[in-house]
Amino acid sequence: MKKEETTLEGCPYDNLIELLCLDVNLSEGEKRKARVHLQQCARCRKKYQELEGIYKHLNEQVNKPVTNKALDLAKKIRDKETKYGLVVCEPLKTDKKPTALPYKTKVLFTANGTGAGKDSKLADFDPRSLPKDSIAIRAMTDKACDKLLLYLWHEDGDNIDGWELQLPGKSKTAVFSRAGVSQIPLMEIEDLGDKVIYFKEKQKKATASENRYECIFKSISSL
Repeated sequence: MKKEETTLEGCPYDNLIELLCLDVNLSEGEKRKARVHLQQCARCRKKYQELEGIYKHLNEQVNKPVTNKALDLAKKIRDKETKYGLVVCEPLKTDKKPTALPYKTKVLFTANGTGAGKDSKLADFDPRSLPKDSIAIRAMTDKACDKLLLYLWHEDGDNIDGWELQLPGKSKTAVFSRAGVSQIPLMEIEDLGDKVIYFKEKQKKATASENRYECIFKSISSL
């Protein structure tokens, strides 16, 4: 089989190689052609391997739960009116088999640059020290978008994709991304305390599998 010739100016397959890596906008015929070319062209093969590493790492990072340190930094660089805090949700016993599990909430702290909690940081709290089976919600106000941003933490962090949070009496439901991120209409963080809320795993409908581009874009959009 004759090898493809390439020049220093580039290879006519350059665009196809990246689209193949992202698994987007290529017909089955174009995919086959690009894969055959990879076997013949060392330059494109190297590019494909580099892109594979980049996109794999990016996908892993954007789907990781947001850390307390990252939220502390976000609070620091935002305006002084931004408030954030930590809400702990502990499971309640129930004799029934509800579709959503009840939790009792407690606000551990809120901070917005004033008052007794102004120097508190989320990094001061270790979620692993929380009671077993509890769920932590890190909340941050976004007045520009009129939203309360929610960042979920659970010890089984690999299985929170699609979880739903239901707030009784408020008609507010939040569906969490793979990184445990969601949002609800703006409200005071303190109003999340001393409430019975409900979590449930969302029943997902069978859909066509997402390509790599869609997975990354969806994850970044939810942050």
